[in-house]
Amino acid sequence: MKEEKEVFSSIVTEDGFILSVDDFQTPVDRTIDCRGGMILPGFVDAHLHIAGYGQTLTLPNLHKIIDKKQVIELLKKQKDRAFLYVQGYIEQGLTKHDLDMISSEIPILLRHHDYHSATVNSKLLSLLSMEDSNGVLKEHDAQKAVDLVPPYSLNELSHNITTAIHHLHQFGVTGGHSDDLFYFNGYQGTLDAFKQSLASTNFRTHLLMHHEIIDDYVKSGDTWLDQSPFLQLGAVKLFYDGTVSSQTALMSLSYSNNQQGLRVFDVHAFESLIIKLRALNLPIAVHTIGDQALDELANWLMKYPPKKGLHDRIIHASFAKTSTLLLLSKLPVILDIQPQFVSSDLPDAYQWIHPQTELVYPWKSYMDHRITVCGGSDAPVETPNPLLGIKAAYTRQSDKDSKVYQPEQRLSIFESIKLYTTYSQIPTYHQNNRGHLAIGYVADFTILTIDIIKKPMQIDDALVFMTVIDDQIVYQHPSMKN
Repeated sequence: MKEEKEVFSSIVTEDGFILSVDDFQTPVDRTIDCRGGMILPGFVDAHLHIAGYGQTLTLPNLHKIIDKKQVIELLKKQKDRAFLYVQGYIEQGLTKHDLDMISSEIPILLRHHDYHSATVNSKLLSLLSMEDSNGVLKEHDAQKAVDLVPPYSLNELSHNITTAIHHLHQFGVTGGHSDDLFYFNGYQGTLDAFKQSLASTNFRTHLLMHHEIIDDYVKSGDTWLDQSPFLQLGAVKLFYDGTVSSQTALMSLSYSNNQQGLRVFDVHAFESLIIKLRALNLPIAVHTIGDQALDELANWLMKYPPKKGLHDRIIHASFAKTSTLLLLSKLPVILDIQPQFVSSDLPDAYQWIHPQTELVYPWKSYMDHRITVCGGSDAPVETPNPLLGIKAAYTRQSDKDSKVYQPEQRLSIFESIKLYTTYSQIPTYHQNNRGHLAIGYVADFTILTIDIIKKPMQIDDALVFMTVIDDQIVYQHPSMKN
C-alpha cells in the first residue's frame, strides 16, 4: 500500500509482526496458501459504534423497512417487552398516537436510522415530562429518551461488544475507532466491558471519549492513548451540528424548510469546552456535517490548536465550501468520512439541501489539498463492510437510483482502499508499524478472493478469504476451509 504496482508474493510472520517479505530463505513452521487471493493490511473502520452495532445485532431492527404497516406489525410482535426499544426506523410519519395504539402501558422508543431522532409513545413522554410533544423527538430530546433505556449488565454489554467484533471479523475488519464510552454504562462500566471482551477476542480498538465523561476519565487516572496492544483511548468526541435527514446539520444556505440547521453548543459553551480540553492536552473529534459547521469549526481549531504532535479529527465533513479547504489544509486534522453515505443519503439529501450547495462529499478535493482522509461506516448507521465503502468511494454510485453523483470527486481504487488500511491507522499514532505490508509492521491482514485493484468492477464478487490479527486467524470463510 505504498505504491500501487508494488506487489509481494510471500510474507513471513512471527510473534505478531511481519518478519520478512519475499525472502524465500527464511525458515517457516507453517505455510498458508491464499489460493491466488489478495492480501492487504488489515481493514480498519475509522468511525463506528462497536457496542452500538452489537446492540443492533441483538435488538429488533427496522433497517430498510419503508412500509408503515410493516413497521406497525413488527412492533405489535414485540409488545410483550417491559421496554420496547427498536432501532433503524426510517421516518414514516408515525407519532405517539400510532404507538399508543400498540401499547400505552409500556414505554416504546423507535430510534431513527440517523441516530439523532426518535419517535416515542405517550408512556415514554410522561417519563420525560414532555406530554405536549407529538412523540417525534430530535437531538437532545431524543438522547434523553434513549437515556431511559434500561442499562446492560457488564456481561450483557461485553456480549454485545464480542458479537459485534465477530461480525466485523467476517467483513475483514481488524480494528475500529469507536464512539461508545458515554452511551451505555458510563466511562468505567463501558471501558470494563471492552476490556472483558478484548481479553478473549483480538481486535485493535480505539475508543473516542465523549466530552460528558471526561471528568470521569480524569478521575480514573488512566493514561491517554495506549492501554494495551488492542485498546486505546483517543480524542474527545463533540457534536457541532446535527444531520441532514433531520435538517439540523448547519448549512450556509437554507434547507427547503427555510432553516439552516443548528449548533449543538452556543458559542461560549463550545469555546469553554475546547479551552478545558486543551488544558488537558487532549485532541478532539467533532461530528460536523454541514458546510457552515465545517467552516466555523476550522476557525475554532485554528484559534485553539492541539498540542504539538497531536491531531484533531472531524467526523463526516459531508459538505464544504471551497474557501474552507485551504484553512483545513493548514491544520493538523484528519477527516473521518463515510463513503457509503453517497449511496444511502444523497438521493434523499437533495430533497432538502439548497441546490447551490458548493461541495458535496468532496473526498477528492480534500485529498487534493493534502488533507488526511480515513474511511468508516458509522455502523450501525451503515453496514460495517469496508468493501462497500471502497466501492462507494471509487464509483460514487447510489444503490437507490443507480446515479453517479459528482464523478469528479471519485477516488482511484488504490486511494479508496487506503482509506480503510493505511490512512485509518494514522489516528492511532502507530502509522510507523501499522497499515503497510513491511518488515516490523503488525501481522494484521485482510485476505480477499479477488484482486480488487486489478479488477475493481468485480468488487461485489470479492469475498473475505481470511482475517488475521496479531498473527492469529480470527476468521476464515467457510467455503475456503477445505
